[in-house]
Amino acid sequence: MADGSERSNSQDGDAASTVYERITDAVFALDEEWQFTFLNAQAEQVLERSETELLGTAIWGAFPDAVDSMFQREYERAMAAQEPVTFQEFSESLGIWLEIRAYPSETGLTVYFRDITERILRKERLQKREQALHDAYEVIADPQRAFRDQIDGLLAVVRRTIGTEYATLSRVHEDADEYIFEAVDTPTDADIEAGDTAPLSQTSCERAVSSEETLVLRDIETDTPELADRAATAEWGISCYLGTPITVDGEVYGTFCFYDMEARSEAFTDWEVTFVELLGNWVSYELERERYQRKLEASNERLEQFAYTASHDLQEPLRMVSSYLGLIERQYGDELDADGEEFLEYAVDGAERMRDMIDGLLAYSRIETRGDPFEPVDLNAVLAAVRDDLQFRIEEAGADLSAASLPRVHGDGEQLRQVFQNLLTNALTYSGDETPRIYVDAERTGGEWTISVSDAGIGIDPDDQERIFDVFERLHSHEEHAGTGIGLALCERIVERHGGEIWVDSEPGDGTTFLFTLPAAETANR
Repeated sequence: MADGSERSNSQDGDAASTVYERITDAVFALDEEWQFTFLNAQAEQVLERSETELLGTAIWGAFPDAVDSMFQREYERAMAAQEPVTFQEFSESLGIWLEIRAYPSETGLTVYFRDITERILRKERLQKREQALHDAYEVIADPQRAFRDQIDGLLAVVRRTIGTEYATLSRVHEDADEYIFEAVDTPTDADIEAGDTAPLSQTSCERAVSSEETLVLRDIETDTPELADRAATAEWGISCYLGTPITVDGEVYGTFCFYDMEARSEAFTDWEVTFVELLGNWVSYELERERYQRKLEASNERLEQFAYTASHDLQEPLRMVSSYLGLIERQYGDELDADGEEFLEYAVDGAERMRDMIDGLLAYSRIETRGDPFEPVDLNAVLAAVRDDLQFRIEEAGADLSAASLPRVHGDGEQLRQVFQNLLTNALTYSGDETPRIYVDAERTGGEWTISVSDAGIGIDPDDQERIFDVFERLHSHEEHAGTGIGLALCERIVERHGGEIWVDSEPGDGTTFLFTLPAAETANR
């Protein structure tokens, strides 16, 4: 770098040099022939050339990669229009991003510039992270996507995000020393596919399984040479590894891991590790939920025990998901733009929905065991109480809610209040674009009453009318309508406890009527 003795000795030049050396930007000046007439010290440092070397040299000769580039086009535009220009561009010769502000005059051009490479890279990292969160949310939040398809989607998202070629979800049997590939996302020529097995003790994953902690290795041979010698690791040529244990019911189910055949030049970042752990916890939760769902479908007799297990065991992965979301927000919240904050809000909302599903499941399982004894119940009073509960929503929607005179029935007042609240909430929610119009009626048939709740809303396709009473069954995405998918299942279970039936009469676009039967009060007293 040139010192002050190598600069122009003219008084004007000295004065200009003094001013330009005091500013933080790099500055150079060009004459009308595009030759350098001045560089300050910051410009020498950024351009990696001294003023002595460049003075009197045309910029296009000193930096040939600038020819026919945005630099030349913008500089020429500024001179032709005699208007300042501002732009950002990558310099191939310097290998950096520059922010340029060029000010023309009749005798030349003065250019202020700075190295913004770190800012650009930080923005790209942030955009990459936001895109990863968005892509993962799209996979997780898709109600039409089967769980195994979601796993395949998440493996691909994480693999692309952290830059590995191999991604797997495994299941392990420690007692049998067995490692099973349940899902894989690998190059087409890879000699690994779902269903393949290996001795657990010969894999790097064994360390994550035995420690029940995330294993992060930039270079297996350097970081953990004892793992590099394991047969499966050597056979597959694994050189870097990031894997987190998957737990179900408090026990290690397997691993959610990502690896490559070459060591990484840089370590996995804290954000990448957190991202893998966050999605690993979601996989753990979904595997647990899938297991519990199968148990629920297989054995209603054990429902109360299942509910206890669900309330206890499902809270832990939920807390873990929430804690990692909080960790991302604390550590990277300042770097997130509006979209990034929105994606985090989506994830937090998903955790809250999980909690609502757990609470709903507990309520569903306790219909039989936690209900009150049956007694005469005035349905007019029940409906009035529900109307009060929903007053704000009714007024907000401008709904027209009317009812015939309702009977007294034999039942559990609190549970019947839940039925009316769920059905009226549905009618308000699925009213479509029109003002909600809801009518409640009753008709006596022998010793029972048939209660109907009718609306003029969007209706239900006949093909969907049976499954709407299934637990966690939803016909619409969470973006369209909120809910857990358990409200109608609760209604059905309550009505069945009362010895009745519930069904739906509806056509798309023609509104919906839910009907259910309850024993008349005087009949039950005979």
